[in-house]
Amino acid sequence: MCTRASLVTLSLVTTLVALIITPSNLLVQCCPSSEWASLMAIKASLYEPNFGIFHTWRGTNCCYKWYGISCDPTTRRVAEINLNGLTVPDNRRRLNRHATTGYMTGHISPSICNLTQLSSITISDWKGISGIIPSCIQTFSLLQILDLSGNSITGDVPTSIGSLMQLTMLNLADNRISGTIPTTLTNLNNLVGLDLRNNLMRGHIPKDLGRLKNLNRAFLSHNLLTGPIPETVSEIYGLAVLDLSMNRLSGPIHESLGRMPVLDSLKLKYNRLTGEIPSTVLGSRMTHLDLRGNLLSGKIADVFGERSYFINLDLSFNNLSGLVPKSLRSANYIGHLDLSHNRLCGKIPNGKPFDRLKTTSFEHNKCLCGMPLKPCTQETV
Repeated sequence: MCTRASLVTLSLVTTLVALIITPSNLLVQCCPSSEWASLMAIKASLYEPNFGIFHTWRGTNCCYKWYGISCDPTTRRVAEINLNGLTVPDNRRRLNRHATTGYMTGHISPSICNLTQLSSITISDWKGISGIIPSCIQTFSLLQILDLSGNSITGDVPTSIGSLMQLTMLNLADNRISGTIPTTLTNLNNLVGLDLRNNLMRGHIPKDLGRLKNLNRAFLSHNLLTGPIPETVSEIYGLAVLDLSMNRLSGPIHESLGRMPVLDSLKLKYNRLTGEIPSTVLGSRMTHLDLRGNLLSGKIADVFGERSYFINLDLSFNNLSGLVPKSLRSANYIGHLDLSHNRLCGKIPNGKPFDRLKTTSFEHNKCLCGMPLKPCTQETV
């Protein structure tokens, strides 16, 4: 199916000499005809009007200069699809000076599942790609990266996702995916990055999420998730970033989250979490702790010290009561601090970091006083 350049065949010797002196990158080999046909079906299901990236998908050899397609040099099978609307090369951007990012419509053809040797699929940031995630994705036994973010994909995450045992990165962010997080997701033992934010996903976070022992970053924010934060999350030793913001999660914040050795950023803002803020969380080594907009109550534990280094500490819009902890003065660093819209009372401590904070950090509390708010009186102390 592949058209090859003719070599001068005056003799076997001259043929061998020609092969020896011809650069290897010119000896183009064909991809299998079945994979060529699958790529043609993918092309037919997508429409990209601005940069003409599919104009390079011509001829019968999909391993040779097809934009976004890479093949294994040994097997000649398609190994990677890399179509990212934010990284269209500059020479293609010039075709449409008014387009700063790509735009593509259509859907992802199920024919993609015939490319069984794929190790990486990136079809992201095209805005207009709709349809569902093909349910046949279990055929990708070698797949390590699946990035379909920044589109308009709908439907559920297929339960067959749990068959992709080599997967290290799953990014489905910024779509319109609904349904629940499949429990089979916790089978992905090699998963390092999980990004499902900005979708319409509902239901509970799987209880055994802690089975993802290699997970380093988990973004589930801006969904419709309900129920508690699974306590098994604290069993993920290497988890550094956990963002569950902008959902409908309820229940307490587990003390074990504050004992995680690597967790650096915990964002739980705008949920329906209740109970007290565990002292282990406030006294941890996190640099970003955002609990804004929940139903948290009780006192703020006075547990800050030399190892406290908060770039952002936001406890605003809760039902916290009691005093502003004096131990905040002992913190190594407090960048942004927001304790506003609570029920705190008493005198704001003097010294750092309080001497540089603005009124907005403390306003709308029950009876806080002192700089930067109004001076304390006998009734407010």
